Amino acid sequence: MKFLSRILFLFAVHAVLSSSAYAIVNVEQAIIGKPPEGIHTTVDLLANGATGNTDKSSSKADLLTLWQHEQHTEFLQLQYAYGKSRGQVDTDRAFAHLRHRTSINPAWAIEGFVQVGRDPFARLTKRTLLGGGMRWVMFEEDNKSAGYLGLGAFHEQEVLTDTLGTNDPRESSLWRASTYLVLKHQLNEQVRMYSTTYYQPALGDTADYRILEQAYMLVKMAQDLDLKLSLDISFDSKPPQTVEKRDMLYSVGLEFSF
Repeated sequence: MKFLSRILFLFAVHAVLSSSAYAIVNVEQAIIGKPPEGIHTTVDLLANGATGNTDKSSSKADLLTLWQHEQHTEFLQLQYAYGKSRGQVDTDRAFAHLRHRTSINPAWAIEGFVQVGRDPFARLTKRTLLGGGMRWVMFEEDNKSAGYLGLGAFHEQEVLTDTLGTNDPRESSLWRASTYLVLKHQLNEQVRMYSTTYYQPALGDTADYRILEQAYMLVKMAQDLDLKLSLDISFDSKPPQTVEKRDMLYSVGLEFSF
């Protein structure tokens, strides 16, 4: 099993470094407290659907891998979401996020990350991020609850899809502050809850900001198998022309850990 985990980790790193069609979001695995040494991987398969008066289907796949070695942590997330409504594709987005973290002491760590992603239904042909910052352990109780606060900045480059009737720039680049709050709690032996909230204002224009929320609940079904209920919400105060400010994706499925 350790060999399989290492193969998946190397494959995922290769995907991040070689692909130009991915993007990012989350920074945490479902581990409360400091992860044990070694590589830890989870695979999520989530889906929703309806037929009859409403004809809609959506699915999402995640690969999350964490490699803990001494005071260093490497974290990778790959995600792909796809959906149809009334026979027409209305969701087709993907992202990849690779992060390195080095602990300075029990309370503070330094982070650096790279991200690349796309979302054609938000006119996003490509978004690339490169940044870093500090991570503060607000509280941490193994197997019960934890809270983390991240503070930093990143440089963002975007390429938009040209759309009839729009006149915004096709390419742009700017610096954004990067703040995030992670909360984890073990309700009981079967149920765990997690929330990651981001606030990303442009450094040159605080009226230009993004808020991202990822929340999910895991219900243990077996030793390495959980039922997962997931909710992703994003808000962009200044989205590309013709694009809605708010976007939401909710799903239910299974999470496999090894």
